[in-house]
Amino acid sequence: MSLGLSDRAIVEGLQSAAQTKVAFEHLYKQVYPAVRQQIRAFGGNEDDARDVFQEGVLALWKNVQAGKFELRADAKLSTYLVEICKRRWIDQKKKASSRYEQTPEQLPDQADGPNPLENWIDREEQDAFREKFRQLGERCRDMLTRFYYEKQPLREIAAAFGIGDSTAKNEKYRCMQRLKQIFNTANQRS
Repeated sequence: MSLGLSDRAIVEGLQSAAQTKVAFEHLYKQVYPAVRQQIRAFGGNEDDARDVFQEGVLALWKNVQAGKFELRADAKLSTYLVEICKRRWIDQKKKASSRYEQTPEQLPDQADGPNPLENWIDREEQDAFREKFRQLGERCRDMLTRFYYEKQPLREIAAAFGIGDSTAKNEKYRCMQRLKQIFNTANQRS
């Protein structure tokens, strides 16, 4: 994977409110295709890949902001992000398997050994995140809570809000964009 920006430049971009957008765009262009390919290989579709990638980038950004991510000579940033996305997809598949019967062959293999994401930031416990999350409108908070925390499928969320599936997906996306904007605005003030 040829990267136009070095890993250090990406991390510095994620730390700088002025450069965050450039870093996000770079990650999307350079890393998203690998995530999309991996999610598709494990039974996901384009929408699944976009959702998982968006969640992964947000997790990476938060880890960088909190100082939980360290650049290492033996590991690429893109590999770390792909691993975050892979684990999120595995978690989603496991939750789905409780509702639908699946054979072990249908689930991706997890690597043995220590989980490299053990220090992943738990959004529920982060005061700063909750403060910014409260700045969203009630509808966005409810939608994102249902989707990310309660792990409700979009179809159920759409029914609860009395809207179509595609409208729910678009609203969820817009809510995430608003949340990112709130984080970016807060970082510009700091």
